[in-house]
Amino acid sequence: MFTRLIAVLAILIAGTVPALAKRVALVIGNGAYEHTIPLPNPSNDAEQMAAKLRSLGFEVVAGQDQTYNDMRRSVMDFAKKAYGAEIALLFYAGHGMQVGGQNLLVPIDAKIEDETSLDFETISVDFIMRQMSKDVKVQMVFLDACRDNPLARTLARRMGPSRSGGLGAGLAEIKVEETGGEGSVIAFATSPGDVALDGEGQNSPFTSALIRHIDTPNASIQTVMTRVTGDVYDATEKRQRPWVNASLIGEVFLNKRTADEPGTEVASLGTTSTAVPQTAVTNAATAAAATASQTNLDWEREKLIWEAAKSSDTVADYESYLSAYPNGTFSDFARNSIKRLDTGSQVAAVNPAAAAGAAAGQPNSANGAVTNLPNPQTAIPGTAETEAALGWNRTARREIQTRLNLTGNNVGRPDGAFGPKTRAGVVAWQTANGLVPSGYFTASQQLLLTNQTAAQYTAYIAEIKRKQQAASASRSTTTRRSNTTTQQRTTTTRRTNNGGGVNPAGAAFIGGVVGGIIGGAIGR
Repeated sequence: MFTRLIAVLAILIAGTVPALAKRVALVIGNGAYEHTIPLPNPSNDAEQMAAKLRSLGFEVVAGQDQTYNDMRRSVMDFAKKAYGAEIALLFYAGHGMQVGGQNLLVPIDAKIEDETSLDFETISVDFIMRQMSKDVKVQMVFLDACRDNPLARTLARRMGPSRSGGLGAGLAEIKVEETGGEGSVIAFATSPGDVALDGEGQNSPFTSALIRHIDTPNASIQTVMTRVTGDVYDATEKRQRPWVNASLIGEVFLNKRTADEPGTEVASLGTTSTAVPQTAVTNAATAAAATASQTNLDWEREKLIWEAAKSSDTVADYESYLSAYPNGTFSDFARNSIKRLDTGSQVAAVNPAAAAGAAAGQPNSANGAVTNLPNPQTAIPGTAETEAALGWNRTARREIQTRLNLTGNNVGRPDGAFGPKTRAGVVAWQTANGLVPSGYFTASQQLLLTNQTAAQYTAYIAEIKRKQQAASASRSTTTRRSNTTTQQRTTTTRRTNNGGGVNPAGAAFIGGVVGGIIGGAIGR
């Protein structure tokens, strides 16, 4: 009887608590092309995007440098998992092309020697999107695939001028189709038909901005993409403008933190769910805040282990990472790297640090690594290199300066230039938080500053927008008054001209005489 009572209570409780929304993503980065120019950034783009999406609750099907068969298997796995999802998301970085208005993604083993190759060596974006429309509420597509593609030029030459007219530069616009869900968001790294930049850092300009903004708390995906567009436009000196086509019936939030209204819980699609007691919402928010700091540190520690394994690029270190995090953010990439090293495609390097540690009797196991790792926020000093790796553009640096001002460390007017005053402010902030006062940021320190100033920065942005709207309204009123005054003056002038009785021909004659006199005087 007691067991049955517990079961019934469990069912009742489960019925009152909203279920965690199902989110599934397919993330592919192809850069190691075998028959055309390789791309340096897509693997990094995919790796970091997969990590970011997992932190947002997505189940991610991820792949790097995939062949045609690899991509087909990844799409099939994604299609099975995405069925019935609240959000299904596709992110692709690598070579792409458009033929006859159809967008094609290019695996690393594609040769594309003729038109027949298109059906058997590329993956159609339309094909993947069909897998995302099966009982899915929201579809999101992010294509960083508009880079200059030599394979497309080769195909154009072999097709001849009569048929190559359908082969376009960049990617073609995707029309949003009604699928019966909540809508779609389709984003290109640049405008349809244009070629995007691969970037000079570890990530392309588009992916770098997307990673920076996609997890912004309480920002709708529409707002996120507006910020991404601005950052890319700024970072590329107005040479690249992302293109976004959204057809949503409401706001979609990927990182909804708190309830918008008392007594309600806001779902990730921006709609209000069944009312729950305010105390339950408050308790949940308190619990989330209490664990947020520890979660961030755990995430930084996992990244630290992964970066160490990736730096040494040995099977032993990748296996150490997997021992500590068998289902971790980078587990798929670790297994891919082990497979690559085991097949002899790349000779495994010796890890000098690990060898030295073993000689000294220090543990090289995953448990030893986790136990001996320092707190990444306090023990790892920032350097010019760690700060440069963050990929900040001028807009991002202005935001950091604003946040430093909000902590009480005055760095002056945020201008995006990190001079002596800004560096002094960074040192003061680091000292106040028990960090190594180097004057330069690390990724974990940026995260700490962002978390510290989340509420103040949101209020600051709201106040800036309010002042801008007020100024715009004032300028509009002034313009209307100016226009009215101009019209009155024009009317008065017309009345004067009409009522003066001066013959226009005579006026012209007099004007000419006066002009001649003045001209003669000047000539002398």
